[in-house]
Amino acid sequence: MASEPTRPELTVLTGKQRDRVAKRLRRHRTRCAGCGSAEFDVGDALYLGFLFRSEQQDMYLVGLTCTDPACPAPRIGVRMQETDLFEPGEEPAGGREPGRAGAPP
Repeated sequence: MASEPTRPELTVLTGKQRDRVAKRLRRHRTRCAGCGSAEFDVGDALYLGFLFRSEQQDMYLVGLTCTDPACPAPRIGVRMQETDLFEPGEEPAGGREPGRAGAPP
């Protein structure tokens, strides 16, 4: 990943968390809509629960980039529940997240 600063609303994932996302992609046989490739670089996550009323409170959107350099639409995302992304007591790579709307302190 690039060493540029991360946006404050993003959750930086650890290597283990990125591996969990990649495993889910393989298990669900996720393909790129642009080129059909099954290879992705896993990026950071965006907490969705407070942004969209239609989303569950524990939902994240994980950024994916297709690794095929010829892909016409390489950037997509996958929604994942917090329990699928983080193990109990586990924190994101950047440490404890700031409080979320509606979440207990």
